[in-house]
Amino acid sequence: MLAGLAAIEPTRDSELRDLDMTGWDCANQSEGTAQSQDAKDRNRMKNRWPVNLSLFPVEPLDTAGFLKKVRGCDAQLQSQRRGELTAAQKDELDRYENQIVSLTGWLVFAYAGPPETTNCASPIFHDWHLELFENPSDHAPQVGDPTPIICEITPRTEQRIYRDGVRIQSLTGFFRLQDVSYHATGHKAQKVRVTGYLMWDDDHNGSADVGSTIQWFSGNGFHHPWRSTAWEIHPVVKIEVVE
Repeated sequence: MLAGLAAIEPTRDSELRDLDMTGWDCANQSEGTAQSQDAKDRNRMKNRWPVNLSLFPVEPLDTAGFLKKVRGCDAQLQSQRRGELTAAQKDELDRYENQIVSLTGWLVFAYAGPPETTNCASPIFHDWHLELFENPSDHAPQVGDPTPIICEITPRTEQRIYRDGVRIQSLTGFFRLQDVSYHATGHKAQKVRVTGYLMWDDDHNGSADVGSTIQWFSGNGFHHPWRSTAWEIHPVVKIEVVE
């Protein structure tokens, strides 16, 4: 559904929706349209369905605690990509990626994700990227700024989060548009608690993506590095405002 359109039609949404997936032919394709085994494995982790959080242990973390935890994961895996892992390391990765954690931080930036294989290249059924920081910020990304921890809402979790009353525009300080410009929402960044699955997005694990501070901007407007770790909370299952 809409896969052919995705190549020419960008995602234009700016707010969470009461998303109805009835009739979406990708809903039960956990691998999406991925071709490589690495991408299929990664997509299966991204496309997990919401769960009843009361039935699972949830580890509470702040940004420093999250980064300490995933550095330990990286030390155990000792690899840059899934395809390089031994069978024992894959078992270890599976143990990490089946953990549910909650991360408390400041939601400074957010944006609608592009069409991607995870969601069968649909511009309608897309992810939402949330960028959480240790501290709030009053400006769009600049060289020297710290990089965030990435959290992502997926089509499979969006409706639940929307029906919880969560609205991105009221929680984030800045919303990134498809032309890579940042628009101030008129709200200050909010401190939030984001709960979901730990996930290793090894597709974004190089030096152009991962680092502690922004070093440079490319000609297309994107900043590099743009994330503090390849580990994410993905999918996000719940978002709460921390008063």
